[in-house]
Amino acid sequence: MSNADDILEIQMLAQRYADAVMRHDADDWGACWAEDGEWDLGMPESVKGRDNIVNMWKGAMAGYPFAVFLVLPGIVNVDGEGATMRSFVEENLENPDGEGMRVYGCYDDVLIKENGKWVFKERHYNVIYRGAVKFEGDKTGWSG
Repeated sequence: MSNADDILEIQMLAQRYADAVMRHDADDWGACWAEDGEWDLGMPESVKGRDNIVNMWKGAMAGYPFAVFLVLPGIVNVDGEGATMRSFVEENLENPDGEGMRVYGCYDDVLIKENGKWVFKERHYNVIYRGAVKFEGDKTGWSG
């Protein structure tokens, strides 16, 4: 596989991650992580291990039936079987009470090949902006 192929596969991994968030699909989202992955959300403790990461994500997503997660193509550096990526994201979330939140953030990632596929070994998230937002439009067009 050429460096360009690796970069494209890694950028597609970020898109699959975002797609799974939009669909609330824990299986597809979890498949983006290494078995011993680590998710650092800027809290005192990071979450370690794919199963723990997925369980935490499922709990968090249960509080946001409406979620839009967009990722910009990241800057990728590949070195053999490892890589790093920096990407910027926008999250639009609404809880069951209609309270909305918009978040802009940056992920600094470490990736590895696991069973021949690129996966996230570490994701370090930094919030750039977080604020309330009111979603007043029609949200019935997406069925997942």
